Amino acid sequence: MREFTVSRRGVLGGAALLAAPAIIRPARAAEQCVVGTWGGDYARLLRENVDEPILKPADIEIVQDIGDESPRVSKLYAQRKLPRGNMDIACLGAVNGYRVNDAGLVEDLTEAVVPNLKHVVEELRMPGFVPHIYSAQVLVYNPDNVTDPPRTFGDLLDPKWRGKIGMVNGVAPWVVMAASLYETGKTTDFDKGKAFMLKLNANGLRLYPETDALAPAFKSGEILVGVIWLARTFMWQNAGFPVKGNFPQEGAILYVSGMVLPKNAPNKAAAYKYINAMLEPRAQQGFAAHMGYLPTVDDAPLSGKVGEQLAFPDPKPKLVTADYPVFAQAMPDLNDWWLKNIQRG
Repeated sequence: MREFTVSRRGVLGGAALLAAPAIIRPARAAEQCVVGTWGGDYARLLRENVDEPILKPADIEIVQDIGDESPRVSKLYAQRKLPRGNMDIACLGAVNGYRVNDAGLVEDLTEAVVPNLKHVVEELRMPGFVPHIYSAQVLVYNPDNVTDPPRTFGDLLDPKWRGKIGMVNGVAPWVVMAASLYETGKTTDFDKGKAFMLKLNANGLRLYPETDALAPAFKSGEILVGVIWLARTFMWQNAGFPVKGNFPQEGAILYVSGMVLPKNAPNKAAAYKYINAMLEPRAQQGFAAHMGYLPTVDDAPLSGKVGEQLAFPDPKPKLVTADYPVFAQAMPDLNDWWLKNIQRG
């Protein structure tokens, strides 16, 4: 576990008409970079903040290979013995970023090839994985219905929240880790975390298939409190739903998303430029302004309404990164346990 706090792009005339028709091809960029990425808003914001404003003027053609993260990781493993893979960049969460680096599948990048690495917040750095954006796991509530919101994970066990607590199925390992942090001060005491989650489940935990399903549940009063990423509260607030998020007093677990460069990437020079562009202040600020995820660099300050919405409270909260080696090994078991004991329990 690591803890830290942070402050806060002619055919012309005559005889030519008698000649064979000309075949006109679009000009091809000098370089190409294939980016394996999630779709939706993430892919769109990559295009709007990285691909088109920064790399297109540099004559680099970006091809997005859109899909889910698990198949992308599987592809890296399946192609590991090929001299040339079919991705230059793979977008992954930090847990999978650790896994593929540990397996020797990706390059350990340096400032010599990606100069903007010098601006990456030290606590978010990890070999072979370049952090792009991050957000904190918070206790969320609707201030229209809740005047005394939870301030620790333990507060969720209060009987007043019985049947009114919402979470998304996909956060299973993250909330077990947060429960462990509350119980022991460590993120890796998974047995204690599981025991806590069984108590929480008995207090009427409600599960939803996706994060967007929580908003209607909050609005209707079906749930009063929940656990989500801070970035989601930002998006809901901007959609007119006045939710708020409290950073747990024992510490807020971080989710970090980033990029890796496969060792057998066919266009490494373009990939270096892509990752460097992703770390540019204007690209980082663009993601914050539209998705609510925080910049991972120290030279992209947030201002105006965005800065106000994403500013850390005072006193500054404790932010906690996962123990990735332990977490990566435990994740399959945590997901299986959750399925059997919480989702189906």
